[in-house]
Amino acid sequence: MRRLLIALSVLVFGSNARGANDDIVFAAKNFFEIGDVSVGISGTLVGDDLAYKNNTHGIMCLRERKECYVSSVEQIGDKQVGRIDYVSIYPITKWSPTEVTAAEELGDFGCSRTTITIMRKTQTAIWVEEPINQATAPCQKSYGKVRKFTIEDSPGWKRIFGKK
Repeated sequence: MRRLLIALSVLVFGSNARGANDDIVFAAKNFFEIGDVSVGISGTLVGDDLAYKNNTHGIMCLRERKECYVSSVEQIGDKQVGRIDYVSIYPITKWSPTEVTAAEELGDFGCSRTTITIMRKTQTAIWVEEPINQATAPCQKSYGKVRKFTIEDSPGWKRIFGKK
């Protein structure tokens, strides 16, 4: 009887024991570049202070257009995926053989600024959100710390294929 109760507990509470919703398996990290025309990366945004740790982001940068395009989707509950985000556009501030950097333009509105850097040689990406306009009334109670994230394999992908 005790074994039956333990087995039922694992079935009922097993998804919560993982600590985060990751029953939906998003694809592994992917990197691509087409010469000096476009660079892209997709995968899970990983780091502290994320509302939804099981997510997938796609970032594509086009040199000629001088823009990076970002879209994402997140797991928002057990077996539940949120709406695909509308595409965000970030102006490219640096394009070199080793990296592509795009950043939101500084403005009078908004309480943070996002900068995305794709390292071409290592095929990795860093996503940084830094506070801005902190002295303005709307931003006085905002999260006033720098937040850093990376693009990696999804939690489910790591679990299935034994990567850490």
